[in-house]
Parts: sequence; C-alpha cells; structure tokens
Amino acid sequence: MTYVDRMPDAELRTHYPELADLKLTPVTVVGSAQDLSAFTDNSLDFIIANHLLEHLEDPIAGLIEFHRALRPGGALYMALPDSRVTFDRTRELTPPEHLIDEHRHGTNGNREAHYRDFVVNAENREADVDARVAELMKLDYSIHFHCWRATTFLEFLLAAEKEAGIEFEVAAFAPPEHQADDEFILVLLKGHSATVRLPPSPIPLASNGPTRASSLPAKALRTLVLEGPRPLLKKSSAYLRRRANRSRQS
Repeated sequence: MTYVDRMPDAELRTHYPELADLKLTPVTVVGSAQDLSAFTDNSLDFIIANHLLEHLEDPIAGLIEFHRALRPGGALYMALPDSRVTFDRTRELTPPEHLIDEHRHGTNGNREAHYRDFVVNAENREADVDARVAELMKLDYSIHFHCWRATTFLEFLLAAEKEAGIEFEVAAFAPPEHQADDEFILVLLKGHSATVRLPPSPIPLASNGPTRASSLPAKALRTLVLEGPRPLLKKSSAYLRRRANRSRQS
C-alpha cells in the first residue's frame, strides 16, 4: 500500500490543527489526485479514494489520472459524502455542466465563489465572511468544492467519461442505506468488458447457478440480512490489498 497526500505529515498537522493530536497515516508519496506523476501508466492494481473527490477543484482531472495510473481492469474504490447528511445539506448540488466548464477553462475564475459558498452555506457564517474566505484561500484549505447525491454523482461520472474519453465500468454501487448513512460507495473497473465482471465478494457464488440464500455462509447471510450489502462491499479494499500482495509475492 502506498499512501499519497498533498503534504508531508508535519505540514498536514499544521494545516489541519483540528487533527494535530490524532494518529495520521504516514505519507509515502507527496502528490495529489490531479497529479499522480509519481506513478507510471497502467501500473496500479487499485486506487482507494475515500472521501476525496469532493475536495478536488477539478474532479475530472482526478478521474483522468486514476484512469491513467490503473492497469487495465484495475479497481477504483470511491466513497463520497451524500450532501443531505453532511454540513453541505443547504448547498446547491454541483451540475455536470459546471464541472465540464471548469475542466475546459480552468478553476481559478470560480475559486473564490466556491470558498464563499462553503463559508456561507457549510460553515453558516453571517459575519466576517470576506475575512474568512480570504483566510481559507490563503491557506489553500481543502474544502468541499463540490456537492453530490448518489444519483447526481452517477450523472457526473457518465458526463466526465464522455468529456475525458476515459472508460470505467461500475462493478458495485451502494447508496446510503439509513438516515444517518452519510456516504455512497462505488467500485469501478478500468475499461469495458464483453463479459460481466463481478466485484470482489466474500460471498462464494454457487457453481451450478445463481447464488441462493440457502447457499450463503451463515455469517455472510446474517450480515446481508441485518446490515445490508454495504459491510460486504466495504471489504472490497481489503480483498484488493490481499490480492495485490499475493501477486507481488508470486
């Protein structure tokens, strides 16, 4: 596993003083999702982007880099916040057209407007708005630049693929499953396939046909019934990590 962040550990603690006392994962490579030049083309088995894409000013550029760095058939695991269950709940959803325009013409023209929207509608500030916007911009603070719900993100994903000429196939998708569930999850595979490609799953498929509830292991069945598919889907990243390790050892 290689952990990428845009700052070294010490700078992260200064940049995010609210996290300074917490244990942070050591940064292996300094970079960003919009610039993964530390990795060669088609070199990564999988990428985990957990609550990341909403922080990118140009998420289409991030998807392009993910696509470039992943090997054919490589997996992209993304979890994103559902704006209805976060501090973004009063903000406008980001339309695909806005993101395509920023990708084509750059993000600088709208940068201040994004910070102002965050300060007013996410931080709910009514006083000293200009000063707060200037402060965050000077820090280059990583706000939520964009807001989605599960369905609107899928609309954006299709538009981004068309705009950028990249190909991902949805292998698994989990929308929010209860009132306090603040995220939706996708597992995408690079490229398209003529045959169905199933996501990694801890549930073995029956060899003689579709999986039946009676053929599931008791523990997996209990999890599926009581908690839904999300806990099983969240094991995908661990599965991919183990698979990558086995590949390197062989």
